[in-house]
Amino acid sequence: MKKIFLSIMLVAIGQMSMAQVVQENEAAVVYYMPKNELVITLAYDIVEQEPGIFYQYAGRYLGTEDVITEDKTSYVLRGVRSEISTIADMDRAYKVSAAQGIKEQMLTLSADGRLLGYNIGLEDAAEPLPFSGRPTGYCSEDRGAEELMPLLEEQFMASSTAKMAEGAAKLIYRIREARLNLLAGEVEHVPADGEAMKQVLAELDEQEQSLVALFIGKTVVRHASYCVTYTPSESVQNETLCRFSVHSGVVAADDLSGEPLYISLEATKQTLGIAVESNSKSPLLSQLYYNIPGEAKVSVTYKSKEMVSEKYQIAQFGVAIPMAKQWFTVKQAPVIHINPMTGNILSIKN
Repeated sequence: MKKIFLSIMLVAIGQMSMAQVVQENEAAVVYYMPKNELVITLAYDIVEQEPGIFYQYAGRYLGTEDVITEDKTSYVLRGVRSEISTIADMDRAYKVSAAQGIKEQMLTLSADGRLLGYNIGLEDAAEPLPFSGRPTGYCSEDRGAEELMPLLEEQFMASSTAKMAEGAAKLIYRIREARLNLLAGEVEHVPADGEAMKQVLAELDEQEQSLVALFIGKTVVRHASYCVTYTPSESVQNETLCRFSVHSGVVAADDLSGEPLYISLEATKQTLGIAVESNSKSPLLSQLYYNIPGEAKVSVTYKSKEMVSEKYQIAQFGVAIPMAKQWFTVKQAPVIHINPMTGNILSIKN
């Protein structure tokens, strides 16, 4: 049965805090309670406006002055979502030694030292295993393909920009005339069926739009997302998570160029009256602990609009409880599955 183990650790008194202390020269397997992080993902559009190379001739050849005359990039927030990430809580470390009747080799730990179960294989651990701490920053961004200029050789060979613009305008009018003739049936080779007709018309429209963009400019919309990681520790009300600017996209919380996204969190912490954790430097009896998580209501608002409203179990708002010693003194070792996200017991079988 495949297992993942932490190396046996020999550490000085006081190196572990907030939970159990490993004594000097004491051999013990150390594991950690989970800690949850909120990963807030902002999905937005990058709107890029680019003038056409013939924008000065749009009025002369196309009869319109509604053109893009300069490069411009703007950002539009489309939505916000939240999810939970899990890492090891280094402030809540626990130890297991053979002296307590628990077989260290039966512990199954995650790569970062969280307890996943007892007497199970890693492949039997609860799925899906949570991803660990997505870093703050860009999650994704699509990059559009570069387009070729839709001109023919005769336009490129023109002696001036004005001549090139005139040639491009003539191509537009030829395409429009071809479309009219096709719809009127005044062509030698009519498409065989309706589907073929749609395809031909779509190709003509695409060619025309590419040429018209040389005069009026084009707008390209790219999709992007940005992740902000937030670690809950207590209740907060309207704390600035980050800011969003129509000119720069996602900016830092203290950058006043953007509108703030506020996060509010209402924590419900477990307060069981059981002495289960200690800051004392005196050693505690080695036992196997599980976690009873707390909860949090989470909301994110932007321009007074609620973008996120979720309720999550939060591991660090919970308390650690020792498992009953008698579970490990029976002849048949128990099979214990632990929730990798929150540290609570999912199932126990003897």
